[in-house]
Parts: sequence; C-alpha cells; structure tokens
Amino acid sequence: MKSETPLIKRQHLHDIRTNNRARILQVLREPEPISRQELADRLDLTPASLSRISKELIADGICVEAPLVRDSNQRGRPGVALRIHAQGGYLIAVSISSYSRLISIVDISGTQHHQKIIPVDVTASGPNTVEFIGAYIDQLVADNLLDGRLILGATVTIPGSISVESGFLTKSVLLNWPNFPIQKQFSERLRCRVRVENNGDALCRHFMDKHLGLKSQHASVFLAHISQSMGASIAIGGRIVRRLADEGWINDIKVSVPSSNTESEQTLSELASGGAILRDVSKLDKDVRKNGTEFSQMIQSAVACSNRNAGPVSSVFFDSGYALGSNLVPLTIAIAPEVIVLAGPVLQAQAYSNGVIAGYEKAASEMDMQPSKIIVSGASYSDASENLALHDFFLTGAYGI
Repeated sequence: MKSETPLIKRQHLHDIRTNNRARILQVLREPEPISRQELADRLDLTPASLSRISKELIADGICVEAPLVRDSNQRGRPGVALRIHAQGGYLIAVSISSYSRLISIVDISGTQHHQKIIPVDVTASGPNTVEFIGAYIDQLVADNLLDGRLILGATVTIPGSISVESGFLTKSVLLNWPNFPIQKQFSERLRCRVRVENNGDALCRHFMDKHLGLKSQHASVFLAHISQSMGASIAIGGRIVRRLADEGWINDIKVSVPSSNTESEQTLSELASGGAILRDVSKLDKDVRKNGTEFSQMIQSAVACSNRNAGPVSSVFFDSGYALGSNLVPLTIAIAPEVIVLAGPVLQAQAYSNGVIAGYEKAASEMDMQPSKIIVSGASYSDASENLALHDFFLTGAYGI
C-alpha cells in the first residue's frame, strides 16, 4: 500500500502557495506600484516562488505586468511592476442599512463603475429586493454596460444575524424577512458566488484591510457600530469572531444608570444608539422630525445641529457617547484589543466620539488599566461592502477554494 506522506506534503505546499498568493494580492491592492524584487523582499519570498505565483496570477487574468516608472536620476533598466488587472473581472456589492441601500459594481482593482439606490419600499420584502437587484444587473448587461461573463462574485451586507450554516437571515432590527434564505436566493438570481455578512463585521474587515494591511494578521480589534440600533464586531489575530454572525449582541447588554435616588438598569442600546439619540433630541428640537421620517434623514439633521453649536443637542450626543465609552472597559477587557474602532453614521457628530473617549478614559483610569487606542472610522456601508467583495474574491474566488 502506498504511503500517504506525499499527499500530505503536497497539501502542505498547496496551503503555503495559497497563503503566499493572498499575501501578494494584499500588497498589490495598495495604491503604490511595486517591482517584483521589492515584492519578494517585502514578503520574504524567493525569486523562484514569486515568479511561479506571478505567472499563475497573470494566466488567471488577475494581474498584469507593467513598466515601473522610475525617477529620472535612476540609471539602469527600469524594473517590471506587477499590478491588479482592473478589467479582469467585476464584483457586485450590495449594502442595506437603516442609513442607506445601495448596489455597487466594482472591478477587481476596486474602481467603482456603477451604483444604484434601492428604494425603501423594495426592501420591505426579501424576494422583491433580490429581484430588484437581479433586474438591475440584467439591464446593465443588456445595455452592454457590464460583461456578465466577468461577474466573479457578490457580497450582501445587512443589519442582523445570518446563520453561518444555512445562509438564512434569522434576525434583523430593520428587515422583516423571517427565516429568509438570503444567500441561496441571491446566488440563484445573480448566478454567481455570494457572501452574506452583517454590517458590523463588514465594517471591521474594512478597517483591518485599509488601516492595518498585513499587520491585521496579528491584530485584535473591537468595533462598535452605532446606527439606529447598535452592533459590535471582534477580530482576534486578524480573524472575525463570528458570534453566530450576529452583530446585535451588544444591543441588549444591561448597564447600570445612576439616577437621583438609586441605580436603574437599561440596555446599552437604550442609552447609546442612534435611535436613543433621536428619541431625546426630538424632545429638544422639533425640526429634526420635520426634515423627514427616515432614520437617515433625521440623524443627518440631528448631527448637523450638534456640529453647529455646543447646545442641548450636542449634549445629548456627548452623553450617549459617554454611556458607550463607560462600558467599553467591561466589553473589551477579555480580548484587550490594540484598537477600538467606532463606526456608523452617528459618529459624524463630533460630540458623540468626544463622549466615548471621555467615558472610556475615565473608566480605564478608575480600573488602573492602560486604555486601547480609539479610532473613528469614516467608512460608509457601501465602502465596507465593496471592500468585503474584493477581500472575499482575493482570498477565495481568486483560488477557487
């Protein structure tokens, strides 16, 4: 009987090559051109390994070679740069939230080619949403604005909980699509591989890819997502901790609230979410509701009012942020993240992030602990969805694994 050792060794070599391809593509997604030699040096690859993987990427249509532009004072033959081949394929990125609903088409270099708003009434139904998006893609193809043969995959980012095993939407504060087979329906209608993810995890992945790059493989990150409700995402060693793919676990956490006579308990969402802010702001400024009935319209109005002056509305944002910041220590102490990221439309109000930082630093000081760095992410939901589509393609679709 033949030994299985050669097969094990071959699989090990395949895993190494796959990992090296991922590392190469991660660097090539950066805007600056890079020569083969620089790429090999940066990633500690042998010229032979880099040459072999480069040929595979070029043959697959993912990369192309181009002359490396050099300074006029440099002598010798110009080097050859390896770069992403933008026309090698297209990805569909769908982002649905209480703040925006968009379909984006990007090429594999990350350049956006098309974008369309999904009407609010369409998202009242899961099947209607799938059909609307599918019809839009079909029309682009029919009008010769998109080559359907080059559609390589799609991502759908939504608020709520998705079953990792079945791809079903199991819970959402926004979408009334009970037990909807979202992944299956989108895959069948778009006729391509589809990744479904919650908004919090997509925003966390965007931060790691755009701000940490290769360093994200060793980083621990806690992301608080503040929109109409709240969400949270945790990454350890560059990997998202799935928590049943439910970002909303942070909503129902009970926190103590000092009052004039005693301490009462409320959920964190009741104190620090966009919905809680609008509840309190509307009591102070009736014009907030005059500017629309949708969350996006009302929160934009409230944010603008807060940023204009340091009045009562600004105080509401600060106090809500302070409530979140005061509770970040118990929320993050187990993972001790290098970075705490704040994301979502509520963070457009400077007073909110100021409140978070003040509450967190005070709580950390009281516990005599070194606080993590806090960063405010300006990423939109469509930014996060587009990045996830690219990330997913380069780490899976590009290899067929």
